[in-house]
Amino acid sequence: MNITIRDAQREELEYLYKVNQAHTPNVGSISFQRMQHLYKEAACFKVAEVGKAFAGFIIAFTPDADYDSPNFLYFKRKYERFLYLDRIVVLEEYRRNRVGTAFYDAMAAYVKEHNLEVLTCEYNLRPPNEISRRFHESYGFREVDIQETEEGRYTVSLQVKYI
Repeated sequence: MNITIRDAQREELEYLYKVNQAHTPNVGSISFQRMQHLYKEAACFKVAEVGKAFAGFIIAFTPDADYDSPNFLYFKRKYERFLYLDRIVVLEEYRRNRVGTAFYDAMAAYVKEHNLEVLTCEYNLRPPNEISRRFHESYGFREVDIQETEEGRYTVSLQVKYI
């Protein structure tokens, strides 16, 4: 399967926003204005294509981003040089086809290229996201903490992988 990882384009944001919203609660619900802000602040905002078909997207931030996510801020307090993987969506029909691995390999390459130290992310424990848990475990992430967000509506496992 031929997977291409490329930069997202501004004209794709409306579609990417709809994809994001269709995949809540595994990724957080946001406004379209928030999606535009994420696009502006992201160190990496990438799209995966399988052949010519859209397969998913990933958004990642470095510590200098203007971003107020409590999970991002947790990592910002703990690490100086990191890449925070904020949200990743892989369309169901492309799961188990190495799209997630291709995204994470691209992010690991970014960490090395920019002399960062660690990949950081979280996944939901409540509501549970078992697919994400298994993926992160297989990719070599480890839990460093647990945090409640959105006034206790979510519990997340905060994860790191040193590169």
